[in-house]
Amino acid sequence: MHQEKQASLVATLLRVMLGIWVPFSWAANRPDLVNASAAQSAVDVDLALAQVRRWARAEVIEQLRALDALPEKLPDLQDLYPRSGTPIVEVYKRPARQAEHALRQGATPEQAEAVLVERMTKIVEMDAVATIRDEKSIIHQAAPKVTGYRRILRPDLTKYGPCGLCIVAADRTYHTGDLLELHNGCVCDTAAITADADPGLSLNREDLDAIYEAAGGNFAEALQRTRVVVRENGELGPILVRDGNEFKTFDKAERQSKRGQSFTPYRRPSKTSNRTNWSAMRATSEKAILTLEDARREGRDLVSMTASSTPTKVADFDKAIGYHRALIARAQAHGA
Repeated sequence: MHQEKQASLVATLLRVMLGIWVPFSWAANRPDLVNASAAQSAVDVDLALAQVRRWARAEVIEQLRALDALPEKLPDLQDLYPRSGTPIVEVYKRPARQAEHALRQGATPEQAEAVLVERMTKIVEMDAVATIRDEKSIIHQAAPKVTGYRRILRPDLTKYGPCGLCIVAADRTYHTGDLLELHNGCVCDTAAITADADPGLSLNREDLDAIYEAAGGNFAEALQRTRVVVRENGELGPILVRDGNEFKTFDKAERQSKRGQSFTPYRRPSKTSNRTNWSAMRATSEKAILTLEDARREGRDLVSMTASSTPTKVADFDKAIGYHRALIARAQAHGA
């Protein structure tokens, strides 16, 4: 039930994001509404992931209670953005930047919009999966009876069944301090292991037998020959990739999205890093509001949002300012 609720919330968040960003026209919106839309995105994403985190906690508590493995005291809830070292606003500008690039390469507006939707979908889904992973890891580490956990297939949550990476990795077990490797489209669950119980082992065996039987000989043999490796992503931690594939899906692509910034190793988000990111986002939004309000008061509709940018026409003063004010209020809730 928790997984279904999480999937519903992720679908709702994606609709909200597309409502903010689509239809997209970089030329018409840049720079005021691009930055402001990213600010509003940060607010909506933060609120949605907070709910995802609570449902993930409820699910793992239910699992541990069944194993008589609940910790005496649960860790305090901390609503931390799961990506390391990157503010939410920067992540949610990426689909727009990718759409802009597509337009520069000659794509039609419809094609560029499809690029934006695809990238936004992947980001929203990955942020939710990373949040679930992180919350379950926190609870597992707080439970003395939990010795590790197992990756669990969830064929019921996919339209076409688990992907090859999930199937090949289905026999993996992890120590409580290890982070589960992620990948695009992953819907795997986890199940705790104690000295007395490993319920996920039989669950996976049943699902794997059914998957291989349904796949038929050639596909089943191909799956058995598939090798997967783990790579580190500076924002998301361990990533599962097919051996031999160029590791660009996240690692290289995300580094390129940071406009030349050097790659930094993954570090688990903390209250300190979270407050630092929200403080930086708040400062940016406060500066943007001052710039926009000054221009509106002076009757100017051409505004330079940064010292080096060319003045451009503001599409909607009220919307841009409102989005930035929403971010400031959310930053205050995080103590920033």
